[in-house]
Amino acid sequence: MTSRLDTRIEELRARRSGTLRKTEAELAEMQAQLERSVEAFEKGVAAEVNRIGGVMQVTGRRVVAAEKRQAELEANLAALAEESRVLLRRHSRLGLGILIGSAMIGGVIVFGAAWDAALECWYM
Repeated sequence: MTSRLDTRIEELRARRSGTLRKTEAELAEMQAQLERSVEAFEKGVAAEVNRIGGVMQVTGRRVVAAEKRQAELEANLAALAEESRVLLRRHSRLGLGILIGSAMIGGVIVFGAAWDAALECWYM
């Protein structure tokens, strides 16, 4: 009976050892697979970070260029506004001169017509 029990205990120990070895091998394989997955994920993250960094760098350059263009446009707009003010003043003076000149010419014509009429009255 003792020998049967000893044999049975040895069988159970052997089976347990086999199960432990099999489980350890499965765990080692799972560990290796997990490490490969983590490595691939880290590479993917690094690639995405590099891509985003490149996009941000290009975007930053574009923003700087757009800000420069905007500053140039604002400077041009300010210059145009000043030119517009000068031209408006010049044209308003010119318009006032034309108005005064027209009034004077009109006055001369009216005065001439009246003078001519007055002269005709004297000589008649």
